[in-house]
Amino acid sequence: MRVLIEDSWLLASSVLIGVGLLASSPVVIILGMLVLGASTAGRLWARVSLEEVYFTRALSERRLFVGETAELRLTLENRKGLPVPWIEVREQLPRDLPLVGAKMQSSGTPGRAILQRNTALGRHDRLEWPVRFRAVQRGYYRIGPTRLRSGDIFGFFDREEVVPALEERLVVYPHTYSMPELGLDSARPFGELRGGNRIFEDPSRVVGVRDYQPGDPMKRIDWNATARVQRLQSRLYEPSRAQSIVVALNVGTFQHSWQGTDPVILERGVSVAASVARWAAEADLAVGLIANGAFPGQGRPIRIGVGQHPDRLNRILEALAAVSAFTMSSLARELEGASTGALPAGSTVVVVAAVMPDELAATLLRLRGDGHYVQVVKTSEREWDANLGRIPVTDVSAFMASEEAATALELAADELASQSETAPAGIAAADVAVIG
Repeated sequence: MRVLIEDSWLLASSVLIGVGLLASSPVVIILGMLVLGASTAGRLWARVSLEEVYFTRALSERRLFVGETAELRLTLENRKGLPVPWIEVREQLPRDLPLVGAKMQSSGTPGRAILQRNTALGRHDRLEWPVRFRAVQRGYYRIGPTRLRSGDIFGFFDREEVVPALEERLVVYPHTYSMPELGLDSARPFGELRGGNRIFEDPSRVVGVRDYQPGDPMKRIDWNATARVQRLQSRLYEPSRAQSIVVALNVGTFQHSWQGTDPVILERGVSVAASVARWAAEADLAVGLIANGAFPGQGRPIRIGVGQHPDRLNRILEALAAVSAFTMSSLARELEGASTGALPAGSTVVVVAAVMPDELAATLLRLRGDGHYVQVVKTSEREWDANLGRIPVTDVSAFMASEEAATALELAADELASQSETAPAGIAAADVAVIG
C-alpha cells in the first residue's frame, strides 16, 4: 500500500502533464510539473534524511542492585549541511526497568516497551535526552534496538532504519541482606568454617610424588611419573589452608518440576544465596557457587569455582541474576559432580533450598561424611520429610517474609520520591552508531 501511495505521485503528475498537453493548457502542464518536481524532491530528501545522522546511547551504570537507579542518555547528531525537518526515535527498553518521570508505550513484544521521542535537527545540530530508570527486578536485560524514522518536510515520503550493532547489556543483581536481617549471627552465621585444617589436602596443588601405598585411590596415581621410574607413584598434595565456602542453590521450589514454580520463593532463594556469597566475600573467604539453573544462552549448569579473586563476587552475583525457573538437573547431581574436584577438601557447603528431596538429603549426608561441613538454609515454610541427620538447618522463611514486605514498601517510596530528582551529568560509557 505504501508503494502504491508513493507511486501515485508519479502517476498523478504524468496524468496532469498528459491532460495539459492534450488540452493545450499551460496551467495544467505547469501544475503537473510542480507535482513531479515536489515528489522527486521529497523522495531525494527522504533518501538523504538519515545520512550522517549519528545516534548515541550512554549508560551511567552497567551493573545495578535491585532498587538502584541509573541514567540513560540518548543523543542525536546531524553532521550534514541539510536539516532534518522531523525525526522519530523509538528505543526498545525492558519493562522491568521503568523510567523515572517518563512514560513508555507498549511494543507488542512480551517484556518490552518503547520509549519514543520526536524532534527536528538543524544543520550540524545535536540534541540530548537524559532519562533515568529504576531496577525493580533482577536479571539480564537488553537495551535496544533503536529505530530512527525521518523523511521530507511535508511528510509524504519517509525512511526508517534500525541502528546497527548498538544493543546494550545490563545486569541487575539480586537484592542482598545482611546476616542479622536473615536471623543469623553476623560474625559466625554458619559456626566454625572448614577448609583451614591441614588434615585436608588441596588436589589442585600438587607438590610432588611418592611411592604408591595400599589404599591410595586410583585418581591419585601420577601415570607420567610411574612410567619414568617404572613403579607406581602417587601425587602429594599441599595441605588446604584457606577457609572456603561453597554456596549451593536449589532452584526448584516444589518437589517435582511438573508442579511449576513459586516465583516468590525462587526470588527468596536467589536473594539468600547472594547474601551468603556477599557475606563470605566481605569476610575475606574463598567463595564459589553451584546451582542447578543455567547460564543464559549457554545450556550448562551454573558452577563457579571457589576463589578469592576480587571479581569472584561479581561473577557469582551475575550468575544469580540470570537464574530462572528452568533447571538443568537436580542439585544433588550437581553436587555429586562437583565433589570430584570442584569442592575444596574440607570446605563448608551452604545449601539454600526451598525443598529437600531425599536424593539431595542423601548427597548432603555423604558430603558430611567426606569431611565437609554442611549447613542448610531453608527458605520456605513447608515442612520437610527428608532425614538430614545432624546437619544443621536454619529456617529464614519468616525473616525473609518480613524483609520482602519492607523492601517492597521501600522500593515504592523511592519510586515516588525519585519523580522530583534530576538526572546526573556524568556518563561512564557510550556507544555511537551512524545511519547512512
